[in-house]
This record gives sequence, C-alpha cells and structure tokens, in this order.
Amino acid sequence: MEQQKYYSEDVMQTISSLENGNLQNYRGKARADKKDQRILADPDRLLNMDKTIYESVSTTVLVNGKQVKIHGLCTGTVAVKTNFRTKKGYGELARLNMLLGRRFTTYLPIWVWVIEHPDGLMVIDTGEVTAIKYLDHYLSKENAFNRFLFKKVTKFDIEPQDELDYQFEKINLKPDDVKLVALTHLHLDHTDGLQFFPKSEIIVGDLEYRNPATNMPSTYPGWFNPNRVKYQDNQIDVFDKAYLINKNLFYVPTPGHTHGHSSIIFKTDEFDIIFAGDTSYNQEQVLTGELAGINVDYKKSAETYASLLAYASKHKTVYLPSHDENAAIRLRDRIFLPGNKCLPEN
Repeated sequence: MEQQKYYSEDVMQTISSLENGNLQNYRGKARADKKDQRILADPDRLLNMDKTIYESVSTTVLVNGKQVKIHGLCTGTVAVKTNFRTKKGYGELARLNMLLGRRFTTYLPIWVWVIEHPDGLMVIDTGEVTAIKYLDHYLSKENAFNRFLFKKVTKFDIEPQDELDYQFEKINLKPDDVKLVALTHLHLDHTDGLQFFPKSEIIVGDLEYRNPATNMPSTYPGWFNPNRVKYQDNQIDVFDKAYLINKNLFYVPTPGHTHGHSSIIFKTDEFDIIFAGDTSYNQEQVLTGELAGINVDYKKSAETYASLLAYASKHKTVYLPSHDENAAIRLRDRIFLPGNKCLPEN
C-alpha cells in the first residue's frame, strides 16, 4: 500500500518486470558511461594520490524559445569506501561492510548545478567548503559515532578555489543574486555551501527536514530556516507527486538514499534534465540496479530507479547525480538516460 502513495502504475509495472526475472537481461543491455575505476588503498596512500580534476561546464538550453544557461560547478572531490558506494551484503551486514572494507573509490566530483532561469537565478545543492578538511574541528559538536563513521568512510579534497564564491566569480555571477536554493537532501556535501546564500529562499522536502539521515546540523548556518515543501498530487507523470517550483521545474520524491530525498526535474523545450542528488552515485547504477551501501532504504532506492527508468522511457532525459564522473559531460553532450523500453517483453 505504501508504494501506491508515491509511485504510478507505470513505475509499478517496471518494478514488477524487474522482480519477475528481467533484471539480469536488462543489465546485459546497460552500457557504462565510463569503465569503473576502483583502487585498493589504505587511507594514507589514498591521500597522497594525484587527484582527479573535473572541469566545470556551461551549456545553453531552450525554455519557451528563450536561451537559458546551465552551469555544472565542481566544488571539490570526495573518495568513499567502495562498499559505501556499492552495497555489499544484505541488511545490516551491508552497513557493517562499509566500515570493514579497505577499498576506496577514486576521487569523485561534488557537483552543484546553477540555472540562469528567467524567473530568477537558481542553485541546486551547494557543495563543499574547505572546512571539511579539518573534520575533528568542523564536526566537534556532532556525536562521536557520526564523527568516527564520517572519518572512516570518506576523504575530501577541497581547495579555496573550489568553493562557490570563487566559482560564481568565474562565471560572472554573484551569490547574492541567487533567488532560490533547492536542496535534494541534508547531507553536508550538499549543504555546506549554504553559507554563501543568506539572502536566498531555500527549499527542502518536509519529510527530509523532519526525518533526516546522518545529517550534521551543527554545520548549518545559524540563520538556516528553509521553506519545508510538501509534494502535491497529479503534478507530473510517473512520479505523480511533486512540488511545483515553476511551470518548468518540479521537485519530486526520490527516496532511498535518505527517507525524504528529492530530485529536481527541469523541462526544457527539447529534453528534460533530472538533477538527482544522491539517488545513485552514477548513471550505471540505475541501469544495472546496483545500490549504494550508504542508502537508508534499499527497497525505496530500487523503486526510485524504476521511476527514473519509467520517466526516461517517456521523455528524453539527461540524468545528473551529484557524484557522477560523467554528469557534466552528459549535460554538455546531451547524452540521455536509456528508459525501461529496453526491457525484454514477458
């Protein structure tokens, strides 16, 4: 019954198809954007590795016949345990394996998306800041377990020039001119840049605000008091529920990574864009059904994948997770997410 609250008939058919044994065939059809790169390293060796540099990108789309710029800004990088990014085991064992494993991913980007929308400048998530490099001090007001877990499974590389005030200057924009900041969820690599937007309206899902997962509230600015939005019925197909930001932008439920995780759908004249936060760590996870170990609800994550694929089967869709190495390239080159139409017939 709970599924019916959030998922349309199209999505439920996709879930049913996957559950009926088609997932393995579907995996065979999925094509990776980039060969997965993983390393075996202890934390000290990892920190001494050359860091990958992800170039920020800018592109132009048409919205109601008018040109609108979109910027993908990389606010530094993060490496996580591979069992953090890729679920290993079942239930609580999968969570324990995040701590026990020694493999780290390569450094992954921390994307922030900026839309120069006619209704006002908009930012989706706010990225990281250099303070995260000094975890003991930065998280000193958080509980000991959260500090231990965070230090155990993540490594950040953030320089001053990665922060959003510098990044905005490069693209000739000003943080004070941002009208709206939309947060997909409340993890600190999505909220730490809030400090640059004290004058902006900030929205976050009501459920996410009331029931966050592993957030670090001591890192929020003292003035942080977001507009807690609730989804409304019959706003957009497949997802059904959405908060209407404007006639082109929809804030939709994509739970799994956190209980109240949301994504933003931007409908342009030629294709749609899903700014997906941490629904997955890369597009390939959605195509193969690979879940992230850090997700709080694996079942909801699988349902969210089904929603994304069902949506992409109806609309040309560029899918942009926050830590996908190829997200900015897909935005620039208009590379679409394959939909569930490639599932074999029953």
